[in-house]
This record gives sequence, structure tokens and C-alpha cells, in this order.
Amino acid sequence: MIRDLWFHGALGPVDFSVFVSGPDAKSTYFYEEGPEYVRFFSRGNELSISSEGVHYRGTGGGFCEYMFGVEKSLKDLMKKEVLNRLVMFGAYLDRAERLVFTNRIEGSEPYEKLFFQGHAVVNYFFFVSSDYQGEAKRRQREILRAVGKYLKRTPLLQERRDRELVQGFLQHLKEPHSTVFIFKLKHTANEQYYRAFQEAYLKDKALGEEAEAALSELAQRLGVDYYQQERMKIDVMYRHPENRPIVDEYRDILVEALKEGALKPPQVARLRRLKTLKVRNSIPDVLFETLEEMLLKGRQIQELQEAEYLREARAILEGLFFKEPSLRSHIIKEDIVRLIRAKHQAYTKGDMGFEQMLLDVGKACDEAARQQNDFSPLEELSSILAYFDRYDHVQASMSQLAFMQNVKLTEELVRSLVGNKREFDELQEGLFEELFVRDLLGNKYITHYGRKKVQALAQGLKRVLEGESSLRDVVASLRMIADQERLYWEVHRALKEKLRSFYPRLDLSEGREEIRQDIEAELAQKGVARRLPAQLFEKVLLDLKKESFYLNHLLPLIIKSTDTSLREDFIANSGLDRFYIETLEKEYFRDHGLDMFLLELLKGEAEKSLSAR
Repeated sequence: MIRDLWFHGALGPVDFSVFVSGPDAKSTYFYEEGPEYVRFFSRGNELSISSEGVHYRGTGGGFCEYMFGVEKSLKDLMKKEVLNRLVMFGAYLDRAERLVFTNRIEGSEPYEKLFFQGHAVVNYFFFVSSDYQGEAKRRQREILRAVGKYLKRTPLLQERRDRELVQGFLQHLKEPHSTVFIFKLKHTANEQYYRAFQEAYLKDKALGEEAEAALSELAQRLGVDYYQQERMKIDVMYRHPENRPIVDEYRDILVEALKEGALKPPQVARLRRLKTLKVRNSIPDVLFETLEEMLLKGRQIQELQEAEYLREARAILEGLFFKEPSLRSHIIKEDIVRLIRAKHQAYTKGDMGFEQMLLDVGKACDEAARQQNDFSPLEELSSILAYFDRYDHVQASMSQLAFMQNVKLTEELVRSLVGNKREFDELQEGLFEELFVRDLLGNKYITHYGRKKVQALAQGLKRVLEGESSLRDVVASLRMIADQERLYWEVHRALKEKLRSFYPRLDLSEGREEIRQDIEAELAQKGVARRLPAQLFEKVLLDLKKESFYLNHLLPLIIKSTDTSLREDFIANSGLDRFYIETLEKEYFRDHGLDMFLLELLKGEAEKSLSAR
């Protein structure tokens, strides 16, 4: 007996597949086809696919995989295991997010709405054909109770395993005499764009000008909506294996804070660490921003008590914008410096309260302009916001330089930083150094080469302003350090690999020289460098020996004794980057099946001891 049927076709913008499975699959379905539609129907259920959209009637619903950043119900947000969106025909969520069923199980979905509200590429519909007699809403509730959890949690949608999806549906339905119809609708233009962006982004976690231009041309040729392009880009970036764990943890902390109504100090510390990792791992800002918009919906979760610098900044802004105009001019320069310092403190602490305060002031300025016809507060605010924009630009550029490899170094970037340094130092001598250099150099996660780049840039900007260097000189010095950084890590990777088989020969100068020459030849063949200096080779070798000593001798002792002072002494004296050591520790814990909570405990205790110093 035939139990399974599969149909495939295309209409308008979609490619569709229909899966029919059940004991009487061949005899219990019917379909009719016209030039602009295909209609499937069985026992009072039907679904029509046309060139414009879908029309349905019956006991069933629609489902799709959740894209990153799409609107979710609060219940789904709170459950990590929920992967998919499920909508039952004739059902809706009331204001309390309770599911209400009705007997209105007929409707239509134009493709524009379907692929906008659901997944941008693939969406599913289904109906269950049976001899059930009774109210539709009762039948819908029964079907949801049987297969709802399965459809919302199955990873088969992401894995595109449709046949297993159908079989799993039948197994959970547990109705041997019912026939299941599942309809898969794929937007062909959106799919082509999604795959093109995925291929371009996954290659280097970034898009060059050539790739951007090619994708723009492809979107225009296919007619892909701009908003859909952005949805697909964000989804691809989130699913990168290096991005997803960090973004997911950031989401979990926000969800936890939403439950409690406030951010506790440990949560603030974790968010700060994640933001450092975001910069270090080149994770696009839009992923964190999308999460905040989706979860917070404009609300700001703050610490239980507002910091002193925020109270002071709020008082300054009220004085600037709500006192007599004659009182503003003589305090504005001094107070702008204090506001910028407050913004800097908010940035270093990961405190979102400062931005909320600015929004409050902006609304008050708008009201004053409308009610009093006085636009001077808005003009004053705009002049201060210009400094805040400068701050954000410089902070982003300097952080990338300090924590990231392969940053694009151009004369335009240096020219912009020169101009911003001039503006900040005109407010107060040395303000640029205070805001953008001192804290970065004191950051415990700054890398060895990141420190060198920040120091070289700070010196270069000063020399340019004094007329002793050109923009080209500064760029050249930064690129030289960047080249050294790249060469170091290329040698590090190659030598680490060879250590596994050549370690005994490294005790002899002849053996070390032979391996150095081998690596030099490899690097020359790859076009990385023609020559490998012996001094750099020896440094990498020494660093790898330190790494081996830490992993094989010191770390097991630290874990056993939970003595974090040993860990901090090693990090402080070894010269190895803290971020790299933490990466090694995480790999060690994973490879040895150790509890990651212990690692977080060791790092947390270490942070306490650092703060005490």
C-alpha cells in the first residue's frame, strides 16, 4: 500500500513541495491544477498555492524556523529549546499572551506577508485529514497538544530534513487513521540571495567592496526587498559558529535581567566581558543592538542604584537646557568635559543608563521647543551630541586597533583621528589621551601587538599635530606592527604544529635552525613573508614552551588548589595575552570534560583580586 506521496512544482516567486503521508495517502487526497494555481483538498481541508499567495481552510497551521531578531512571544523567548514559530489556523494570542482558539479556520496569506512575518526563505503549512466530527477549535487544540512541542523544538527545519520531519509529525500525532499534508514553500529569489551572502560572509566574517557590490547587483536583479536583505544578513551573521555562542549568552543575560527587573552586578560584569569579546571576535554591533531592541522594546534595564556620575550628568544637562540662556554660555565648555567623562565612565562600565538619560533630555527639549517656541535647548543639545558622536567614532576605531587583527589602516582613518584629537584637546589639554589611550593601555585584555599599535598611534597623532610626521608615516608604522603581528601568529601556528613531532630536535641549535628554515619556506610560499628572523622564531618558541608549561603543569595545580594567585602571576609574568590564555583554558576544560563553572569561578576570583589591588 502506498503511504507516502511527494509533489514538487513552482508558481510565481515560490518553489513548493507537498508531502502526503498516511495509511490512505493515495486515495484520500485530491488536487486540481490551473494555469495560476494548484489546489490540494481532503476531507474538508484544502490549501491552494497560487502565483500571489496561499489560501487555506481546515485543521492545521503554519510553521517555520525562527530567524534571528524576529518578534517572539515572551514564552518562546524564555525557552532556549524553542527553535521554530508555529501558528494554528483560527488561533491568536490575547494581550496576556494566552492562546485563544476559534472556529474561523479559513484564510489567505499573500507571499509578501508570509515571507515577511515568517522566515524570509522557507515556510511550511500543514493540515491533518481525518474523520473527526466536532468543533474545529476543539480539533485544533488536540492537534496542537499532540504535535505543538515537536514542531516548535525540532531541529529538522534548520537541517532541511523534510522526510524525517513528516515521519516525526506522524509519530507524535499518534493517529494511525489520519493523513498528514505538509506544504513547503521556498522563496527562490530570497534563497539565492541568502546563500550568496552566506558564502561571502562565512569566508572571512566580513564583506569586501567587491562582494558588497556583487550582492547589491544580485539583490537588484532578483528584486529582493531591502528589509528582507537586512533580515537575511543578520540571520547569517548570527549563525556563524564564532558569533552565535557569544550572542546567545548576551541574550540569556538580558532575559534573566528581564525576569528579575534589574541587572545585578555579576550580570553587568558578564555583559562587559561579552562586549569585549564582541570587539575581539569582530562580531557586528547590529547583533547585540537587534537583541536589545527585540527584548527591551525601548526599556532600559539599569543597576538597582544609579551611579553618581549619572546623577551628576543629569543635573548638568538640566542646567544647560532648562535655565536662562544667559547662564549657559559660561559653563558649557567645562560641563561638556564632565559630560564626556560621564559618557566614558558609562562606556567602560557597560552602563546603558547614560543613553536613556540622553533620550529623556531630548524629549524634554522637544516639548520645550513646542510649548515655548524656544529652539535654543535643541541647538545646545545638538552641539553636545556632536561631541558624543566623535567619542563613539574614536572609541570604536581605537578598540578595533587594540583588540582586533587585520584592521584596515588608511590615511583617512588617521586624518579623522587627528581631527578628533584636536577637538577633544581644545576642550581640555590631554583629554584625548585620558579618554582613548590610558584606559585601553590599562585594559587587561589588550594584546601585546594591540598595545604597540595604540602606543604608536598615540605618538603618531601627536607628531602629526606638531608637524613632525605625516599621515603616511603614521600609517606605515601601524602597518609594520600589523605585519609583525600577522607574522607572529603564522609562525606560532606552524611551529605549534611541528612541535608535535620535532620537539626533541628543538633542544639543539641545528634542529631549531632547520625547522626555522622549513617554516620560512612555508611562509614564503604562502606570500606571508620572505624571511623569518631568528629572534622572532625564538620568541614564538619560548611562548609555546610557556604555554605548554601552563597547560601541563601549572593549570592542573591551579584547578586542584583553586589558587588564582598562581594564575595571575603567570599571566602577569609570562608576557602571553590574557585573551589567548583564556582561550587555551576553555579548550583544556572542554577536552578534559571539566565543569566550565569552575573556570568561571577561577576567572571571577582572579578579577576580585585584581580589583583589590
